[in-house]
Amino acid sequence: MMFSMLAFLQGTVWNTWGPISNSAQAVYHWSDFEIGMFINYADIAFVLTAFPATWLIQNKGLRYGVVTSAAFLTLCSGIRCLPLPDDVFIWAVNAASVLNGVSSCVVNVAPPAISAIWFPMEERTTATAIGSIFAYLGIASSFLIGSVVVGEHKYLPELINSSLINATSSLDIFSTSGTENNYTDLFNIGEQRKKIKTLMYLEFGLCALLLLAVLIHFPSRPPKPPTVSAAVQRSNFLPGILQLFRSVQFWLLLIAYGVPVGIYGVFGTVLNANLGPDGITQDETAWLGFYSTVGGALAGLFVSWLANKKVLHHHFKFILFVLMMVATLSVLWFCLLAQTIIPLSIDQLYVSAIVSGAFLNGTIPLFFEMAAESCYPVTEEITCCMMVISNNLFGVPFLLILAIKSIELCRLDELGAIRCLCIESTSLNTI
Repeated sequence: MMFSMLAFLQGTVWNTWGPISNSAQAVYHWSDFEIGMFINYADIAFVLTAFPATWLIQNKGLRYGVVTSAAFLTLCSGIRCLPLPDDVFIWAVNAASVLNGVSSCVVNVAPPAISAIWFPMEERTTATAIGSIFAYLGIASSFLIGSVVVGEHKYLPELINSSLINATSSLDIFSTSGTENNYTDLFNIGEQRKKIKTLMYLEFGLCALLLLAVLIHFPSRPPKPPTVSAAVQRSNFLPGILQLFRSVQFWLLLIAYGVPVGIYGVFGTVLNANLGPDGITQDETAWLGFYSTVGGALAGLFVSWLANKKVLHHHFKFILFVLMMVATLSVLWFCLLAQTIIPLSIDQLYVSAIVSGAFLNGTIPLFFEMAAESCYPVTEEITCCMMVISNNLFGVPFLLILAIKSIELCRLDELGAIRCLCIESTSLNTI
């Protein structure tokens, strides 16, 4: 339970800024690229520290890894609570993103190891799913919490850098009343700033409480191993990595998992930037991200439960193919709606996002279990580490697109990329 809560909070903190990007841009004058880089810094930090974290779990035990992860997460959320000027605060947020990425190493690597050490064979897929899915539930909660705590505001984005802001900055109030667009509203920057700070304090308090609980009690393994294999000494760290690099089957799994899951994961963090030009509000985007992520989490649990059935245990490849095919068609539907190739409908946008999230994220526990089984006796920590590294490596360049083109052109290219890469991943599953 404590590990699941750690995964939950790490996902929440990781996706703090995406759901409230409109408010953050108004208060701190950040760009879409800067907000996207908060996620990228975390992902890059994960790639650079994943192997040391895996070594820590394998050689020192789960307790050392989980305590370290909780400590980094608490430090990450605490830095963002410091009373800093805006030009310094963005660097504090960047540093916090790096710490969050370091914290995520254990969260992403440990679930298969926990299931192997603590659970019998027939329960491992479900246990892996629960450990993995809680991070996605945390991401889903960030959409909901951001919408509730910070909320939506109305203003004219084209006036953000205008003389009207400069003229009223001393009052900390932005009024668009009487503009040529006949848009009447009063935007209180000070109030929005206070709400964002409240969100920072809330996340820090929850992380600090979890760290205290983990310090008090989190054993590395049960008193008695649930199976004989849980007590068997597995391959060492470096030989295990070399064995994975020589496995063609593992490389196929790596690409089939990393391409669609990595890109789809970071795409959810910039939904505001991508759907804003279509007139979708911050609150609507938050609920869209919430429902699609929760759908993915529940689908992952259901698929893992089915996979535990003996009659389906040897049909993982077929199940993955079906899930990826449905996800591909749903993402294609979403792309056509977002690009207004077919008439935009908010109801259809919700349905396509939920279905694609459910079927795509539902593949994650199966990918992890297939990798662990096909690469035995390499430990679950090493195989999972490699899988999630591929996830992050494919996600990082996707967000960098925000720095290359204007947001309108970027939006079209990003949505098209998701469609093509999901189709590519589906073809890989047929090999």
